[in-house]
Amino acid sequence: MPRPTEPRIPPVARVLERSYEQDTTFGAMRPLHLGATLVHNRPVRAGIQAMAGIFFDPEQLDPRLRELIVLRMAWDTQSQYEWGQHVVAARAAGIPEEEIVLVTRPVDDGSWTDLERVALRMVDDLHADDCVGDATWSALASLVDEHQAIAMVGLASCYRMVAGVLNSLGIQPEPGLPRWPV
Repeated sequence: MPRPTEPRIPPVARVLERSYEQDTTFGAMRPLHLGATLVHNRPVRAGIQAMAGIFFDPEQLDPRLRELIVLRMAWDTQSQYEWGQHVVAARAAGIPEEEIVLVTRPVDDGSWTDLERVALRMVDDLHADDCVGDATWSALASLVDEHQAIAMVGLASCYRMVAGVLNSLGIQPEPGLPRWPV
């Protein structure tokens, strides 16, 4: 389905201007258009920030694994905004450009670790059916404990929801944000 090419709900101009002037970062990312759009509904904005922020705690997930999962969900949901913001975060986590591009390819095309391969399959399962399939779950459970399994499923599910908000509201990437790989 085509994505909106214009905001369906425009960012609040004064909030956006203030955001561009201030050096307020969320890690390496600066989701200014997202914040200035969601200010129309502050409780939803706070909820999304709180939930997504949980996963930036390295006690939950390794930053590399986190960004591979989010990038794969961004690709699966065709969320250009999510993709661009998380390419920035992936670079900050040390993920090389070749691997960022490989996230968009079939899982077996990359030379991923066993955990990374299962994580990418988990994202594909969640995107396809909102449930991790038995084979993927079995492989995941053999590699991580319950804490990490919940974090991985929670992260992928959170960013599926965020992609739906971004895509549906037509939130457009900030100037200079990375676009889809060629």
